[in-house]
Amino acid sequence: MDLAFYGPWGVGCLWVYFIITPTGFLLLAIFGATSGRPEISWLSGILGILLITLPIAALLRASKKYATWKKWAEERGWKEPSREKRAWKKEGVR
Repeated sequence: MDLAFYGPWGVGCLWVYFIITPTGFLLLAIFGATSGRPEISWLSGILGILLITLPIAALLRASKKYATWKKWAEERGWKEPSREKRAWKKEGVR
């Protein structure tokens, strides 16, 4: 998935998911534990950890698969196109 294809919004909005959402759930877990409601603490803590670890694991797996594919393709004569020839979204096209 090439998020640069979507321009500044594709790359700029990543921090919302990777930082704010898990941090919010972890803070809810911490303050839920102090408010005397442990069920909120456990649920939001586990959810916060999942929201952090699952995307990291998916990105690591995707990068490993891409590296394997690229090595396989280069052994068979594939060459990576230049930046100008890549499939980037044209400016002004919706």
